[in-house]
Amino acid sequence: MVRAHEWDAHRRLGRASGTSRPWWTPVCPAPDRSVGLDRWSTGQRAVVLVRGELDTAAAARLEAYVTGTPLSGRSVLELDLAGVPWTGSAGLSAFVALRRWCDARGATLVLRSVQPSVWRVFQLAGLDGVFDTEPGTARPAPDQDLLLF
Repeated sequence: MVRAHEWDAHRRLGRASGTSRPWWTPVCPAPDRSVGLDRWSTGQRAVVLVRGELDTAAAARLEAYVTGTPLSGRSVLELDLAGVPWTGSAGLSAFVALRRWCDARGATLVLRSVQPSVWRVFQLAGLDGVFDTEPGTARPAPDQDLLLF
């Protein structure tokens, strides 16, 4: 008599051996959460358009992208964050590192088109007074609460 624990796992589960994937693999691939980065220059300004969520991997990619290309005499580096729905602590760390990088080169870092949900993270971290923003940057009202769900 063969006991159940001695059988091949595929036989126990009623599957044909060798044709099915293990039960712990996902059915569909994980969504692509990579950050999109574009760069252009106008006059004394270098503009970097950022799209996507700034998690740990995306923040490192943003920092490497910006610091890997010289400013070429530009005095202002603008980060357009219109396409960034949220950022975490890794994103904030990248912004602080980019601010220091710009300061070391005598340039100004300006954040523009910051969404209210992202600006709220800056406020909670106490970094809202550290960064220059474009005058039209949307900011949450003082009484607006951060809705998570």
